[in-house]
Formats: sequence, C-alpha cells, structure tokens
Amino acid sequence: MKKLLLILVLLPFMAQAQEWNYGIEAGVGFNYLASNLETDNSAQIGVKAGASVSYTTDFNLLIESGLSYLNNKGGKIYIYDLQHKALNSIDAKMQDLRLPINFGYVVQITDEWSFVPKVGAWFAWGVGGRAHIRATDEKGNDYKVSYSAYDSFAYTFDKELYEIGAFKRFDVGVSVGIDFRYTNLAIRAKCDLGLKNLNPSLENPQSRCYSVMLGYFF
Repeated sequence: MKKLLLILVLLPFMAQAQEWNYGIEAGVGFNYLASNLETDNSAQIGVKAGASVSYTTDFNLLIESGLSYLNNKGGKIYIYDLQHKALNSIDAKMQDLRLPINFGYVVQITDEWSFVPKVGAWFAWGVGGRAHIRATDEKGNDYKVSYSAYDSFAYTFDKELYEIGAFKRFDVGVSVGIDFRYTNLAIRAKCDLGLKNLNPSLENPQSRCYSVMLGYFF
C-alpha cells in the first residue's frame, strides 16, 4: 500500500518529465576539519571533479546525482594537549569518491540564463591519503612522521605506548549549493558539511568542503 501511494505521488512528476541532463565538472575545494581541538583556520586547497546526471520536470524541480572525486580532504589539528606535550599536530590529507543526491528548483531568468538553488546529501568513501604528525622525542628533538591516514599510528614516550586511531573511510553529510547557468555552462558553488565523526582518538573531527566548479552539460 505504501509503495502504491508513493507511485501515485510521483506519477505527475514522472509523466511531465522535461529533460535529462548529463554533465562534467571540475574546480577547487577548500577543505577543513571541524574539531573540539584547536585547528588550523587556513584551508587545504584540493581538486574536485566529477560527472553528474540530472532530471528536470515541467514544474522546474530538479533531481541530481553523479560521482565526484575530492583530494586534500582534511586539515591540520593541533594535538599537544591531547595526550602529552610530545605531540604537536597532525595534518590529514585524504582523497575520496562522493555520491551526491541533490534536490533543486530551476529559476529561469531568460531563455539562456538561469540559477538553481539546491540542497541534498552525500556519501563518500576514502580511496587514499596520508597523515603527517609533528612531534618531539624524549631528547627534545623535533621530528615528522608520515603514514596512511586509514591506519592507526603507535609510538612510545617515557616507556609508555600511545596510539592515534585511524581515520574512517566512510563519510556522510549534507550540502547546500547554487548553480549559475548560461546555456550549457554553469558555475557551481557548494558547501559540503560532514556529519560523520572521522576519528574518535582526535575528538571526532568532521569534514568541511567549500567548492567552486565549472560545469558543462550535454
């Protein structure tokens, strides 16, 4: 019965389908980590690129999905108060693949110009990345260690064993954005807010990405 009601609700939109659009996009992402610990306010600039598919109805409602790639996801967290003074900071630089699901409304200004405000959700899976730790050893010497962000890191200090947990590969969040379109071209601005706690041993930081991309629709 619930499935039948859902079909009846969606039927008017499906019956009045206006068009399918396929597109490619590329641009820059400005990445941060939000954490209870002190973080670096400067963004990690990375590449964001992907492909999209959208469906627009005669009511100007838009449903959009696709697949995108983001690098330099993450940021720098200062962790000198987390366990002891031997640790200074950890700088995570990760890459992931993202599956967005967006809903928007097409505001047609002229035959050629339009803009599309959108809201949605996204799901991501980490495909690579490194974490860089700056620390001080027992003799007071500074050093830097690089390791896979999706592995844990263990070290000793004053004969005690400590560990920093791995970052989680799976991430999920919400997004808001807007497209400014001229015929087949679009400037796309978007804010991705991660909801997943990525690392319990680092006070559960969450990802943030503000992106600006240029898109082309076929």
